[in-house]
Amino acid sequence: MIELLDYVLDYEDNIWIVSSIQGNLPYGYIVYRVDDSGNRYNSITHKNYVKCVDNGFLLIPPYKKIFKPRKFYAKNKCNLKGVWKKFVDVLNDIGISDDNIGIFGSYLVGFNIIKDVDFVIYGVDNLYLYYKNNEYIKNQIGATYISNEHIKYQYEKHKDSFSNKCDLYKIISRNWSGVQIKKGVLSTPRFIDLNFMNIPVDNNVREVIKCRVLNGLESAMLPRRAKVLFEDEEYTLLTNLWKYQSFLQDGDVIECLASVDRKEKLIILYDKNCYVKFLN
Repeated sequence: MIELLDYVLDYEDNIWIVSSIQGNLPYGYIVYRVDDSGNRYNSITHKNYVKCVDNGFLLIPPYKKIFKPRKFYAKNKCNLKGVWKKFVDVLNDIGISDDNIGIFGSYLVGFNIIKDVDFVIYGVDNLYLYYKNNEYIKNQIGATYISNEHIKYQYEKHKDSFSNKCDLYKIISRNWSGVQIKKGVLSTPRFIDLNFMNIPVDNNVREVIKCRVLNGLESAMLPRRAKVLFEDEEYTLLTNLWKYQSFLQDGDVIECLASVDRKEKLIILYDKNCYVKFLN
């Protein structure tokens, strides 16, 4: 089983990110594409690349290499310096062990560190531990919450990839776990529960519905998930959209375009045509 958020190298040397597991099959998109004129050199393939913006999820093709965040972290923790070394030291200090930390992103797949290091934290208990110690973590490493300037930057960068009905600006502003080190440098940990990775295969049926959020903290996990009240029953809302970091909070009343499974009590936002609009 491929761990969610692993990267794979296909037989044309393009690098894919695995965004979700549907029916035990990995789905994702090319995040770095081989391009002789590209401005990013990869030390593993010895080729140049351009970074891609995801345009929808595809079944991952046959691949020749899997990049494993936890194994990479175990090998490279000793190479972390400055604020990134201090960050993992603080994670250890609050009780998150090295066994539950990984590294993903460009560093994992063979590119030099340009701005930041991206970390994975495994286990739902560690999400709650991080949340409890959020202020302490930021204070210890001299970080802040995401700035208004960075919210605007990310919104302008990604808004055209989402439905115009989506409250994307508000969603981005809810990034409580990210650590902003300085202008333009923001690292947001990805929280993964390996016991809860699969989402059902898309049935391509969508409904516009309204529901109220009962528990939204776990929308920081991937897949994003929350307990909601819909048609007077408790449902689980799921999405694999990475930009929806911490997008729901307790008490939110939302309208969304989603797939609804009334038998399994699931509401799923599969793609960027789906949206979330806040009604309160």
